[in-house]
Amino acid sequence: MPKIYSFNDFIKHIYGKDESVFTCVVGKNETGKTDFNLLQLERIHDLGISEHFGTNMKTVVADFDIAFIEDFQTLERTCRMLNPDPKKKGLKKFFFFGSEIGKWAPRDQAWKNTDLIEKLQTVRKYGLSMLTDAIDRVDARVLHPRFFAGLFEKPFKRNKKFAIFDDWGTGKRYKFTDIPKTSIEYDTYETANFYMTPQNPEGELHIPLNKEHDLVFQYLDNDCSWKKAGIDTQTGKRSMVKVLRFYRAHYLQEIQEQYKDKPLPEAIEES
Repeated sequence: MPKIYSFNDFIKHIYGKDESVFTCVVGKNETGKTDFNLLQLERIHDLGISEHFGTNMKTVVADFDIAFIEDFQTLERTCRMLNPDPKKKGLKKFFFFGSEIGKWAPRDQAWKNTDLIEKLQTVRKYGLSMLTDAIDRVDARVLHPRFFAGLFEKPFKRNKKFAIFDDWGTGKRYKFTDIPKTSIEYDTYETANFYMTPQNPEGELHIPLNKEHDLVFQYLDNDCSWKKAGIDTQTGKRSMVKVLRFYRAHYLQEIQEQYKDKPLPEAIEES
């Protein structure tokens, strides 16, 4: 097995590359799969590889921002918001921990799984990297070298510090014998899900937020005043420009189609 001098070196080796990376941790219940993936997010943040994270787990509490995202549409829009023009501005990585992929990509739903994994591939160009975990039910069409960089195995309940990683790109195998616990808090018994569309029973519009989007919302909620919102004016204006560019790039075509054969409205009335 190739020698890796530290766990941090391994994290930089796998996730520090310019391209998108998908990995999965497999093992039986109570082998430490969730803890291990959250540890990876923690190290990715601490090593400065990325500042942008999300997960489909509701109970996660960390010292850095991890957005709760439980559907593909919100995940896609979040990554697009982060990278509205990656060719000109460079690519910012968004690391998403999709817990329990065996539940939302099981073996008995082949056609759905093919559609899901193909759609996830389209978001890679907007910075998506994904960490997942599963027991043993994942469809081989999804958990495949075409899509995933490699597979972690957590084989022991009694020794959660042990793991093996098979690098499907190089054929190399890495062994870890002293994996620490994550400092991120979570409910071990939480059951996570992932859907194709937002789950909003109240019928409210589910809008993906990042820091810039949130600053603009604060501005609007404080009588369109950066001062009242407690936000530096220049920081606020830069955020506003990024949000407007995002909507121009990704929703202008939709608006044009809507009013294809109709005159555009003179103004938008506030409700």
